[in-house]
Amino acid sequence: AKTRSGPGAKQGGAGPGRRPPSGHQPPGRRAASRPGRMVDDGTDPRLLVAVVDANPCAYAFGENGGRAGGGRPSLRAVGEQLCLFLHAFRALHASNRAAVVLASPAGFRVALRAGDDQAGQLHALLVPELLGFAAACERASRHTALSAALSAALCHAERAAQGARLRPQVQLLIVCASPDHPRQYNSVMNCIFAAQAAGVAVDAVALHGESSPFLQQAAHLTGGVYMQPGAAAVGALAQLLIAHALPGREVRKKLVPPAPHDVDFRAACFVTHEMLDRAYVCSVCLSIFHHPNIIECPACGTRYKPVGAGPRRKKKRSLAAAGGSERGA
Repeated sequence: AKTRSGPGAKQGGAGPGRRPPSGHQPPGRRAASRPGRMVDDGTDPRLLVAVVDANPCAYAFGENGGRAGGGRPSLRAVGEQLCLFLHAFRALHASNRAAVVLASPAGFRVALRAGDDQAGQLHALLVPELLGFAAACERASRHTALSAALSAALCHAERAAQGARLRPQVQLLIVCASPDHPRQYNSVMNCIFAAQAAGVAVDAVALHGESSPFLQQAAHLTGGVYMQPGAAAVGALAQLLIAHALPGREVRKKLVPPAPHDVDFRAACFVTHEMLDRAYVCSVCLSIFHHPNIIECPACGTRYKPVGAGPRRKKKRSLAAAGGSERGA
């Protein structure tokens, strides 16, 4: 084929058999950022692991959303709102994956794995699993085994991220309707520190009326978002999660975060498990106690001297006795 040359010829065409000009972006690839244009980081695959509190003592098994009875949120409404949020999360990127871990006073269960085919069947899988898991719980307690569920969620996320072709950004979402249990302070904080070291952002939602120091510290230390909408706002839970938990890390910097909460940094005593404003710390393992009368640390076994017992002083002999003994010698 002959090519035209001269003033009327078109330069840099991308017809058949011609190399595209430099700077040309094929369809489907993200174009370079231009001034005044915000580039979304949603093009990178992400992995979301949701830890959902399924304690039957914290919910009401009603059909309607919001307060279904006694000021408690509806468990079915929480499951349906979570499904809406997971559908929006999957719509951001074709490679986005989500997993769900259910927690109860008796333990946990992985209801949805990241490798399962989730197209169009989230609601049919998750809501019956959530209701059935809560109904099968035989242990009646106000406190949920949150630390066990967090450990399982972090392990599942790491396993799924290692098996992916392109390592995704891992994100953790905690939806809790039970109050904190001080006896779980050590294990929960260990999970939070593990998430912080792995670069996993933890977003937390407290559906109960009380503030949650565990969830506040988890969101604060990992760079996540802490939300406390209460039981009355369960009907708008999907909207709240889409606004604050759905955007990526770079997009969140350009958005207005939720109303800030004063983070409760109080620690729990390792003996009485009470939340303390002032405590005593072991010099070896940094265990926390509410009083100094600890003879032996229950965590590391270090023995301490009783409070008030000063160092043992050696008896000094008088100079006269020392001189007499030398003359006698």
